[in-house]
Amino acid sequence: MIPIRSTIKTEIVPYVNYALLAANILVFAYTLSLQGGALEMFYQTHGIVPSKITSLETYGFFERTAKYFSSMFIHENWIHIAGNLIFLYIFGNGIEDLLGHARYLLFYFVCGLVAVFIQVTLNSHSPIPAIGASGAVSGVLGAYMLFFPRSKILTLLIVLVFVYFVRIRAYLFIIFWFAVQFLTGIGYIGDAGTEGLWAHLAGFACGAIAGGGFLYTRGYRSKKYKAGYGTGWYGEG
Repeated sequence: MIPIRSTIKTEIVPYVNYALLAANILVFAYTLSLQGGALEMFYQTHGIVPSKITSLETYGFFERTAKYFSSMFIHENWIHIAGNLIFLYIFGNGIEDLLGHARYLLFYFVCGLVAVFIQVTLNSHSPIPAIGASGAVSGVLGAYMLFFPRSKILTLLIVLVFVYFVRIRAYLFIIFWFAVQFLTGIGYIGDAGTEGLWAHLAGFACGAIAGGGFLYTRGYRSKKYKAGYGTGWYGEG
């Protein structure tokens, strides 16, 4: 299943989400110019290498912190970046509209950092760099599941050689995504992988929790969310 667009209409221009999309694209474009050893050095320098991160003597505090952030903007291949950015574009705009620009940026990084921390913890001896925005994007999905579960996602569904365009409730789409991540991630405990499937699940849970927390720091619920916008658990879309 490939999401095409959401029925949620934003009331603000999601500048932050667009900037995140652009930053990921620019970094990936740069990596395409690197070859062999230069590319591997880039991954090692700006990605998170769990075995080095857990060795406190390897990096200083500021260098270690910088890697946590830079690793979220690096992708391994076209499939990796396309999957992340399609989901970020479709689901992130609505979350930024709900939380506001500054809170959305903080929310995004919190989810990404939690996901990276979980991946480092599970693969503490791995020499393979952990890269990608997957954890942060998973957080966006977690928040979307909380705020807009009954919205509809126009989805490209491929069955054998047949192609269908169907509208699927967001909560059903995200539950399916979550199930795939969970079942696949079971086999990855103790194993290294740049996509960090277990980190996806951590990011998802963080998104649901942090999303609600950031929304309430405004002192009130968004009018759109309070009214249900036809998409809340209690609303009918």
